[in-house]
Amino acid sequence: MLRAGGLLLALPLLCGAAAGQGASFPPRLSGTAPVSSPAGTRRSALQRHPGSERGPRAEYRLSLWVRARERGRPGHERRRPRSLSPGPRRYAARLPPGARVGDTVFTLPRGRDAGGWFELAADGAAALGVDRASGRLYLRRELPAGGGAEALVKVHRGGGRVRASLADDDWYLCHVTLLAPEEELLSWAMYPYPYLARVDPDARKGTLVYRLLARYSSSENTSAGVSYTLIAGMSNLKEMDGFCKVADFSYQFPMLSFELIDFTPWEILMDITGLPLVWNKEYVVTVQASDEYGNKSPFTSISILVGSRPPQFTNISYSVFIPENTPAGEKVAVVEAVSFQSQPLSYSLLTNPSELFSVRQESGELLLTHPVDYEGEHHFYHLLLKAVEAGSTLSSVTEVTVHITDENDCSPEFQRPIYSRDNIPETIPIGTSLLQVLATDCDSGSNSEIAYFVQSTDFSITHHGVINSNQRLNFERVNHMYEFVVIAVDKGYPPRTGTASVRIHMANVNDEAPVFSQPVYKTFLSEDAGPSALVAAVRAKDPDGDGVLYLIAGGNEEGNFELDSQKGIIKLRRSPLPNLKGPQYILNITAIDDNVSGGPTPLSSFAEVIVGVNDINNNKPVFRECTYYSDSTWVLENQPPGTYVLQVEAYDADLGVNGEVKYGLMHRNGASLGFSIDSDTGVITTTRSFDREEQREHVLCVTAADQAQEPLIGVCQITILIADVNDNDPKFDNSRYQYFLSEDTPIGTSFLRVRAHDSDQGVNAAITYSMLVHHVQYFQINPSTGWVYVNHRISQTTHISHCIVATDGGNRSSAVELTVTITNALSQPPRWEQSRYWVTVPENTIRDTKIVTIKATSPLGDPRVTYNLEEGQVPETNMPVRFYLKPNRADGSASLLVAEPLDFETTRFFRLTVRAQDVAMSPLASFTTVCVNVTDVNDNVPFFVSSNYEVSVPEGADVGTPVVQVLATDLDSGLHGQCACSFCISLDTAYVRIFVSDVNDNAPAFPQPVYEVGVDEDRDVGSPVVTATADDRDEGANAKLRYQITSGNTKGLFDVEPEAGAVFIVQPLDYEQEQRYELRLVASDGKWENHTLIIINVVNKNDEAPVFTQNEYQSGVLEELTDLPVLVLKVSATDPDQEADQNAISYSLHGQGAGDEFSINENTGEISANRRLDREKQSMWCFLVLATDESGEGLTGFADVIIEVRDTNDNAPLFLCVSDDCFMGYVPEDSPADTAVMQMTAVDLDDPKASTNAVLTYRIIQNVQNEINLNLFSVNSVSGTIYTMLGSLDREKEDKYLVVVEARDGGGLTGTGTATILVTDINDHAPVFLQRIYTAFVSENASINTEVAVVSAVDRDEGENAMVTFSIIDGDNDHKFYIETDEVNNRGFIRLRKQIDFEKPHERVFNLTVKAEDMDFFSIAHCVIYVEDANDHAPVFYPQFYEVTSLAEDVPLGTKVVQVSAVDLDSGLNGRFSFHLLNKSDPGGQFSVANDGWVIVAGALDHETVTQYQLIVIATDMGQPPLACSATVLVTVQDVNDNGPEFEAHYNPVVWENTASPQSVQMNETSTLLYAKDRDTAANGAPFSFHLLSNFDSLGNFHLQDFHNGSALLTALHTFDREVHKVFHLLVLIIDSGIPPMSSTNTLTVNIGDQNDHPHSAGYMECLIYSYDGILPTTALGQVLAPDEDDWDSKIYQFEGKTPRYFILNDNSGLLTIKEGTPQGTYSIRVRVIDGVWPDVISSVKVTVKEIKDDALHNAGSLQIRDITPEEFISQFPEKESKYNQLKKLLSEIISVQLENVHIFSVLKSSQTRGVDVWFVVYGPPYYKAEKLNGNVAASKAWVSMYKYIRNHSIFSSYLFRLRPLPSECAYLEGLRE
Repeated sequence: MLRAGGLLLALPLLCGAAAGQGASFPPRLSGTAPVSSPAGTRRSALQRHPGSERGPRAEYRLSLWVRARERGRPGHERRRPRSLSPGPRRYAARLPPGARVGDTVFTLPRGRDAGGWFELAADGAAALGVDRASGRLYLRRELPAGGGAEALVKVHRGGGRVRASLADDDWYLCHVTLLAPEEELLSWAMYPYPYLARVDPDARKGTLVYRLLARYSSSENTSAGVSYTLIAGMSNLKEMDGFCKVADFSYQFPMLSFELIDFTPWEILMDITGLPLVWNKEYVVTVQASDEYGNKSPFTSISILVGSRPPQFTNISYSVFIPENTPAGEKVAVVEAVSFQSQPLSYSLLTNPSELFSVRQESGELLLTHPVDYEGEHHFYHLLLKAVEAGSTLSSVTEVTVHITDENDCSPEFQRPIYSRDNIPETIPIGTSLLQVLATDCDSGSNSEIAYFVQSTDFSITHHGVINSNQRLNFERVNHMYEFVVIAVDKGYPPRTGTASVRIHMANVNDEAPVFSQPVYKTFLSEDAGPSALVAAVRAKDPDGDGVLYLIAGGNEEGNFELDSQKGIIKLRRSPLPNLKGPQYILNITAIDDNVSGGPTPLSSFAEVIVGVNDINNNKPVFRECTYYSDSTWVLENQPPGTYVLQVEAYDADLGVNGEVKYGLMHRNGASLGFSIDSDTGVITTTRSFDREEQREHVLCVTAADQAQEPLIGVCQITILIADVNDNDPKFDNSRYQYFLSEDTPIGTSFLRVRAHDSDQGVNAAITYSMLVHHVQYFQINPSTGWVYVNHRISQTTHISHCIVATDGGNRSSAVELTVTITNALSQPPRWEQSRYWVTVPENTIRDTKIVTIKATSPLGDPRVTYNLEEGQVPETNMPVRFYLKPNRADGSASLLVAEPLDFETTRFFRLTVRAQDVAMSPLASFTTVCVNVTDVNDNVPFFVSSNYEVSVPEGADVGTPVVQVLATDLDSGLHGQCACSFCISLDTAYVRIFVSDVNDNAPAFPQPVYEVGVDEDRDVGSPVVTATADDRDEGANAKLRYQITSGNTKGLFDVEPEAGAVFIVQPLDYEQEQRYELRLVASDGKWENHTLIIINVVNKNDEAPVFTQNEYQSGVLEELTDLPVLVLKVSATDPDQEADQNAISYSLHGQGAGDEFSINENTGEISANRRLDREKQSMWCFLVLATDESGEGLTGFADVIIEVRDTNDNAPLFLCVSDDCFMGYVPEDSPADTAVMQMTAVDLDDPKASTNAVLTYRIIQNVQNEINLNLFSVNSVSGTIYTMLGSLDREKEDKYLVVVEARDGGGLTGTGTATILVTDINDHAPVFLQRIYTAFVSENASINTEVAVVSAVDRDEGENAMVTFSIIDGDNDHKFYIETDEVNNRGFIRLRKQIDFEKPHERVFNLTVKAEDMDFFSIAHCVIYVEDANDHAPVFYPQFYEVTSLAEDVPLGTKVVQVSAVDLDSGLNGRFSFHLLNKSDPGGQFSVANDGWVIVAGALDHETVTQYQLIVIATDMGQPPLACSATVLVTVQDVNDNGPEFEAHYNPVVWENTASPQSVQMNETSTLLYAKDRDTAANGAPFSFHLLSNFDSLGNFHLQDFHNGSALLTALHTFDREVHKVFHLLVLIIDSGIPPMSSTNTLTVNIGDQNDHPHSAGYMECLIYSYDGILPTTALGQVLAPDEDDWDSKIYQFEGKTPRYFILNDNSGLLTIKEGTPQGTYSIRVRVIDGVWPDVISSVKVTVKEIKDDALHNAGSLQIRDITPEEFISQFPEKESKYNQLKKLLSEIISVQLENVHIFSVLKSSQTRGVDVWFVVYGPPYYKAEKLNGNVAASKAWVSMYKYIRNHSIFSSYLFRLRPLPSECAYLEGLRE
């Protein structure tokens, strides 16, 4: 098949290169690689490369949209961490047509990562798969047309072993979207149809006959890639290179053969074969188009006539649609024909009904001669148009069907302008049908379809015009009727509308209950309101007009209220007196109608009256539990603020705000109570933490105040106890105890009582005494009393000390020392005159007052004694000091005096211990107790609990009424603490503010007894009428008023604002019904009331419209009258307003025809017709007549007017065609005579009810005759039915007839219509195949349902008779095929039913017998199908598993391991295959496989690396696509002894210096033994033998003992000194047990551990650092030196003296750092170095900062010194000069400058060799040029012999420098490129 073609007269087909022969190549990308572009997206096309065709699956056209996600330079790829990678790269592709499962649909670009691999990020049931190695995406399953698939592919960068470990981190994502395009069908695009051509009998070869063109259905302009095939006469097809090529497809007609030749455009050429062409003979050529994907077009035929051919119209027939409003002379269509002889054509009309059309002779343009009306004329016209070729008689005739289309030029019209319905009960159910309206539209089709709408929410309308109630209807409306507009809208464009009025008159029924003016009435009373006090006035109205009675239905159980059943007035009862309680009453009021309007039962409704009772604040809050609060209220001390204490509650008998209580605490201004209270809940909490020892109780005054405007207050005094917590230790009276005891004191004698006090309470203060255990327990103490007694003989000692402990109940304790001096039995201590002194003093005793005299005397020779007051520890024992002693020298006594003022309220009793001691050499002492009782005096001022009191007293309160209670307290006791209050004199002052509160003792009063106003009767509802406001002398709530109308408002026309007193209108007023109203308005404050009279006069207004004598007027008038105007009827109306002028009524018309067709005399009401009327256009006129009072300026009434137009015979009959098939009949071709064909029906627009104007008769005026002039058809004169007269109709001869029928009415008017009679087909022809034999090729791997071949047949019948069904009747015994019938194109598609197999000989060729049959006849053809081999069998291994049990690891390369074998059932290349190993199974490439299947050793094997290989051998055939299978070869590698033993671990033993020998060397933290391991197997491994080889380190120093079990012990034979020998390297020989054995020598490094056994010394260091133009960053200089022979010491470094400003010292490492911005200069630093063992030393550091200028850098010379490090270059040693100084001196000598002018400012580790790069400058001044420096150095080679490795180094850039730290010296300079 050629790539594309036209139909030409035949030439010989050339073979060779044009046939498309060539090598087969895989698909390749054509276009550009996906790279980023400025737009961010580049489009790339994937196309088939020329010569790459190999079957339809190798032929792809793929469009790609590649969006570049990486930014940066084109082609510049940056590796990013996985976590920072951008979103996935996105690709979109289209699925190639015909792609199958397994086909490649897209290949992901690799970019620069050639070694990467691919995998699906999410696999699952994906439609796409990816090849791991190539990135090729292939189909896993078929995609439906229009569908798609997506794949997210993970692309791993790099490859091989090196990148394997990075596989999880170095990857990116690609997102591929694949779209399956909709199926594109090929269709023929030639014009016109059918396809006709002509050729001259003597035409030459190559003469153009016809042009072929096929396109895709989705694209009108795309025909590229389309090929054409000549189908008729094709004898053989040959498959070449995957394309169907025509080898010999000449179909031999008599004297003519045709073929397709590769021309552009494609043409049919003629080739004369020796016989002349037959004149006037028709040749039919069948062709087919196909695209490069195998899509094929339907077959089509080109008829070629030899000779002249008549003109061909562009269409077989024409249909024209003309809107009815098209103006005359407008072009409505163009009918064109084609001349095959290229001659001009002339056009004319053969038939032209009604002369409605004309045609332009030269162009074929069809014109309209006059306007048409769809509603009044024909809708359908049949024209015959003839085209004649100039200069010849050749002509053709075509049929033009003209359809007159309707325009929406008629509006819908209702039959009546007003529809009404009377006496509709208001109780009808919702949805009841009330009436039906009907509108008509003279248009047709959708223009005449009408939808109805109503402008009322109360009603709905159906699509039939039925009006239904949409909700409950109501009689109680204005005029007791509903009036609304109904709208009819047609469905034309734009839509037109018509309207009518609907009136529904209602009939009253008692269906509505009375309606209260308010659903809820709210009012109020004072709780002390008296009898007959007005409560409220309720009012209800019955919408039905019935009377209303009122009842109290509930809420009046106490009987406090009375209701007037007629007026609705509620009052308090007269007797007994009302007793109002509670905040409110809710009264349920019932209103019942009297059912006068007539109903089943009276109806009722309900309303609520909420009566609020205004409380009088006559009860103050009371604390009912006040007396109990103090008994049980306490709080623990030390609790945090916010601790709950108590909740109080007060009760107030009042209601509302008068009974709402708020709580508070009374306190003095500025005083802090320590408590707070929640004002709402009464919860008391603490505001601070309390200490019981400071204050044991607190008194609170709690207030409860109601919330009245003038509140009442209740008070409760509460005592809150502070409960004890054991937070105090016991305290002894004295800080120490001393006693003198005679040595002969017997055991058991109690001699001293100690006392301890505990500030806590209860158990916490219960003290138990004890003594600490002593080795000799001389004394004991009574645990409860504190008496100390003798427990052991005391004569053997002189001083005894014991510790006494006091412990409280909470295990808190304190101790005091007891010292007892043992005296001689003959010695006696001083004697007191009294063993105890008692004294009482008042608390106001002044300082230095003597309160008692005490005396003691010594019984020894000297009676003198000294007195001391023992130091106490508690207030009762004089702590703090309140008393002191004063000795009296005269009598040897002492006086006790008051030192500080006393306070009864703080300390009431003192117990003082006084010591009396003699003056002997060994003084003795004795003790007495002075008890001081302090009495109270009135020294505290009483104070009020609160500084301010506020209280209210009602006006008129009786004399003696309690007003307020004030509270005061006094800290004194007894009578001194009793308080008396007075308004005159007191020691403390409180302020009492008394408010006089209002009492409701005044009634409201109106300023006027009568109010009179006038109101217009048309005043709007809701308008205010008058405001009457009363005054009340009371205040607040007592002056709050409410207003009510209590009489005169029986109809409920008025209401009053209850709080403002404004009277307003609630229902319309009507002067004609009532002119004056007198209302009684009452004002009440809840207790008292007053009233006034409101007189309202209604002012008359014009509010009644005129009323006509009839609601509807009807009359008639004859159509087509010319004597105009003519009187039709007279109307009359009256005005119901009183005193109205009846002569001032003006009449007018409104609606359809008003003012044009009809007019009215505005004074008399006479209506006249003004224009000539046409009943056929409008048979009835409906409009409104209006009557307006006040001479047309007032109100308007209306009535309906209906005028009927009577008929005359003024319309001829019409045959109206309203559809395409009107007046069209059908008759079978074999029908007998008198068969009814169709009915011709005409219409007459005249009135059928008027005479015979619309009675019609029919006859044929133009009939059809046969060959002998006999009429073929007849018509029934009454019905218009057409019949056949003969039985000789034949569709194949003539299939259509035209008959003209006339219709005549009773008045003699006529009209004609044309009947089209179509002869229908019967099955009288058999189908015929286009070919006798069909040939097809199919691949054996074609899928089920694959199309194999297409057969075609033709049937001269039509419709069902021409429908052909195909079937296979022979040649397919195994049912491998089936045939599918295309009934539209009469084609049969032969498809695969079952899979075929080329490998089976009987399935290589099929000869099918195919039958084509219609309902009665059939024919037969043959189809030969050749099966082609496909690569459908993969190679198969036999067996699939191979095992090599033993392969020594040292086998030579090339050793054959095993031979595998496989077979492939396919033939040719499909059956040939090759072997290779799967890379994953042999990643190291240790094996290969030859073509003969031998697996060979290709690389060295190592048992220690891989012990077993599981090789996957792949056999891949050469088919397309290739198929493969695999086999597994299991190779076990046998170990040989090829590895020597080695240490089991990395041993790093340490032997500490100065340790005695011999000693076992510890190998590691857990073991002293040395172990070995071997990488070989166990047979070639342990046990091992160890031998210590002799060398300098091991000789005599160490011994290695082999235990012959795989372990050995190393022993150190000497004591070592690290400063002499730091490390030993021992050579250990290890031998394994393999055959033959292997040995290895391993080095064991033994370190000598350092001990701090040498002192360190002070160090000195100089540092030189350069700054660039004064810029110096923070830089580490190095470690401060402190030379020490020990090198494992840990030292501490500290600045000595003041810390330097510009330096930082690390305390642990000694690293010295210079700070940023340090100015140039020389700095001396002293550092103290501490090692913790030896004395500290002071090291010195000299730092010199110099500045390098910019010009110095540009004049720097450079050297490179090999085999030296920067550290070695600048290191300083005491015994020799540093390389740095040596080079500096050398440079000064070479350049002949002073040493100080040479500056080496940079020493860098060389990046090229092992060595350093040295940069230096020489200052003259100025700086020497770099060229001179480098030249002098180069010229002085002899001078630099000591630096034999020095060579010049050119300056290559400008540098900026900074310092870096060195481990052994100060610093070196490192350059950083600017």
